[in-house]
Amino acid sequence: MKFVELSFVTSNPGKLRETEAVLGLTLKQEDLELPEMQSLDVLAVARDKSRRAYLALGVPVLVEDTSLGLMGLGGFPGPLVKWLLQAAGVAGLCRLAAAAGDELAVARCAAVIWDGTTEVVGEGSAQGRILTSPRGSMGFGWDSLFAPEWGQGRTYAEMSIEEKTSRSHRTLALLDLKRRLSER
Repeated sequence: MKFVELSFVTSNPGKLRETEAVLGLTLKQEDLELPEMQSLDVLAVARDKSRRAYLALGVPVLVEDTSLGLMGLGGFPGPLVKWLLQAAGVAGLCRLAAAAGDELAVARCAAVIWDGTTEVVGEGSAQGRILTSPRGSMGFGWDSLFAPEWGQGRTYAEMSIEEKTSRSHRTLALLDLKRRLSER
């Protein structure tokens, strides 16, 4: 699968920087307001989003979706974390994890390229824990409350972009995607 241009559908400049760094590509950023299917399956959400983005743009697209599953809540909010953050904020998500009595969490990412006929998927995950209060000023979204098990107790927001992108759930998904692309 070769691309003259690949459009990355995101409104988040942090995701764009991370994705370009991992893939080693310059991507065309497209900030599209797309209806997002509601599902607890992060891959289903990313696949649906890729189809909608392709229909809107008519060019090959890359989309990714992330999920933060709290083990004490059976994996909730999962891909719905964006909406929970909008409603309750980062501190609210910390309180929710504390109220569930289990700080363990799994961050997942599904990255999908869709060109109208062919799909390439990459997936990655990182185990970690949710802190009782946010820490750090780097990153975006829920980076200040998620401490991956490999991070020596630090959150993604306490790491440099290079350190975070060395092993994050998004990086693992993008590396999986890159590997699958090279196999084609």
